[in-house]
Amino acid sequence: MSFPPNELGSYDLGGNVWEWCGDWFNSEKKLHVLRGASWGSSARAPLLSSYRDKQTADRRWRSDGFRCVVVPTP
Repeated sequence: MSFPPNELGSYDLGGNVWEWCGDWFNSEKKLHVLRGASWGSSARAPLLSSYRDKQTADRRWRSDGFRCVVVPTP
């Protein structure tokens, strides 16, 4: 599946890797949020950035990643 670039010119950010987030999944603060899905996900997992999963902090899978964010200054 391919989509046109977004307003910043980025292509196809969905489905490459699970995005590891620093946010907690719930108030117990034992599980972190994973966003989206990866190239290795089953067809049941939607390749959408709005999809959420959870995992412990010691998870180390080759299908996990993170995004670096740069905020341009005017």
